[in-house]
This record gives sequence, C-alpha cells and structure tokens, in this order.
Amino acid sequence: MKRGESLPREKGVMDKNRCMVCATPGAFEGGICDPCKAKIRGEAREQQQQIKKDADRSLRKEGTVVEKKSRG
Repeated sequence: MKRGESLPREKGVMDKNRCMVCATPGAFEGGICDPCKAKIRGEAREQQQQIKKDADRSLRKEGTVVEKKSRG
C-alpha cells in the first residue's frame, strides 16, 4: 500500500464508528455526535424563527394584526 492511500471501501458504505457530520471517531447514538446534533438543532431553530418573522412581516404589510403568543 502506498503512502496516502486508504483502505479499499465499497462505494456508499460509512464507518459506523464515526460521526456522519464531522467524522469524529466514536460510537454515537443515531450516528451523529452531540456537538453536531446541537449545531444542527440550533441552525434549524434559527431558520424556523426567520420563516416566522418573514411570515409575520408579510401579514403586517397586508394589514393583518399579528398577535404574539405568550409562553407559559
């Protein structure tokens, strides 16, 4: 085997002992490590908030009153 050459692998086969996102070695539940899960959830939450903000802005332009929900 030459230097820099990797072991032969079947196309599309993943190493089950690495994170699917960052390839950190280890056994992870669901195949994704906790820091990557947190990052993905945070990005999804930000995107969801932006979609809601854009929808509210669009409704306000049309003259519809947007009431904010109170939490709790």
